Amino acid sequence: MGRKKSVDYSPEEFQKLSREERQIRGRMSRLNRMINDREEEIAELMIPIEELMKPIRIKELEIQTIKEELKELKDKISNFGFEFPSFRVENYDSKGKSYFRGVWYVNSKKFQHYIGSEKIVQKAVSEKYPDVKVAIELDKVLDSYLKELQMSYWNKQYNSKKSE
Repeated sequence: MGRKKSVDYSPEEFQKLSREERQIRGRMSRLNRMINDREEEIAELMIPIEELMKPIRIKELEIQTIKEELKELKDKISNFGFEFPSFRVENYDSKGKSYFRGVWYVNSKKFQHYIGSEKIVQKAVSEKYPDVKVAIELDKVLDSYLKELQMSYWNKQYNSKKSE
């Protein structure tokens, strides 16, 4: 039976081609067949990999669902009007690089939460405020990271009460 024809040449027409053209067309045909064979082998090899990836995809979906639920809880916390201390953001330098931290006081005791480097904070602020391109304003950093600071406050308060 043989392979199916990719070009409808009669033997007479093919013989009329020059020797170089026949060689080039033959080489092109062979290379195309080699590519197709390897693509089929890859497809066969991917079947077990897809089976192995199923549990990973399920876990990724679970993580995404949990993250969405956590985000909803953070939004609820903001909307309930719980009593939080006043937060502020500080910019500090360490080893020649600029960093940000959130600061709040409880019973005259200072608490801090590391926010990130200037590059990371710039990215987060520009996502929330796309029109801000030049300088990072501390009030916009505070607005962008307020929920994270509130959660850090709750975690620290919970852990301090737990240890008492």
